[in-house]
Amino acid sequence: MARILIYLLTLLLAVVFVIPLVWMFVVSFKPEGVSAITIKEWIDFSDLTLRNYTKVLTESQILTWTWNSLVIGVITTIITIAISSLAAFAFSRKSFKTKGFWFLLCVSGLLIPTEAMLIPLYETVLKIQLLDNIWGIILPSLTNPLGLILIKQFMDGLPKDYKEAAQIDGCKDLRMWWSIYVPLTRSAMISIGIFYFIMSWNNFIWPYIAINTEESMVLATGLPTFLANNVLHVNTIMTASAIAAIPTMIVFILLQRHIVQGVAMTGVKG
Repeated sequence: MARILIYLLTLLLAVVFVIPLVWMFVVSFKPEGVSAITIKEWIDFSDLTLRNYTKVLTESQILTWTWNSLVIGVITTIITIAISSLAAFAFSRKSFKTKGFWFLLCVSGLLIPTEAMLIPLYETVLKIQLLDNIWGIILPSLTNPLGLILIKQFMDGLPKDYKEAAQIDGCKDLRMWWSIYVPLTRSAMISIGIFYFIMSWNNFIWPYIAINTEESMVLATGLPTFLANNVLHVNTIMTASAIAAIPTMIVFILLQRHIVQGVAMTGVKG
């Protein structure tokens, strides 16, 4: 009985979260002025049109913004995961005197709010001439220590026999990391990578400050600019929002199995 109640509650929560998403897509296909508030308007498919999508794609640079966000998200995710995995391997499997201090120093980065670093970060990027450049957005995003913490937790749960066997065979540290620990932590790295990608995709404050030209904007900053000029057009707003949501939805659907597996295995101790 308790399990049935849990399933019903889960189903109810899923419906609550899905309804606004479905409404957004329904309204995006409706003619301008039809907001599909009633159930009758929801199930009325006679007036569906692609005119809103044509308008958004032709009157804005949303495809360029989407491409910029995609490039930044992919590059940021790959580099951050590689750095986090290497650092996690060092903190989890290597022994050195100041390990506790350096790990605490890395983790303390989570305590510093982004807003507190905007001014010094802007001055730094300005001096190295990376304003209005995708690398001016990518490089500051590589310092998030959350991946380090989670991957280290995952590696701590792996048996130490792997390391001992590799050392007996004469395996060096870098080869050991690449050949043994990267495959074993793949699920955790994928789940953390999805988190980094979505976080990069939704990043607004720093790209808004660092990007000046419309062509170099990312979706999170370019979309509000376009919507501000169409604030009274609900269908246009929902269409632009639907286009912006599609890439992250695809990433989540394709990799959701790895998210669940990675989160579940991160807390397992060997």
